[in-house]
Amino acid sequence: MTNEGKQTVPIAVVDQEQFNLLMTRLDKIDEKIEFYSGEKFLRAGKSVGRDLGLAYGLCAGLIMILGYILFVYAGHWTRVI
Repeated sequence: MTNEGKQTVPIAVVDQEQFNLLMTRLDKIDEKIEFYSGEKFLRAGKSVGRDLGLAYGLCAGLIMILGYILFVYAGHWTRVI
């Protein structure tokens, strides 16, 4: 009756072969999760790279068009308007 107020920690005894089998199954699950996570981040990185490339391309194109207009029509603004 002296153990009524105390909390006891349950103890489990597992066969070493079952433990090793469980650990190999957990390792396989971990590899699958890691692979899926890597594929997901790879796909997200590709989409972000595509979007940034598109934005940088548009900016570079606009700068080249403005440079062309300023270079070709320098001093002749009546032709541009």
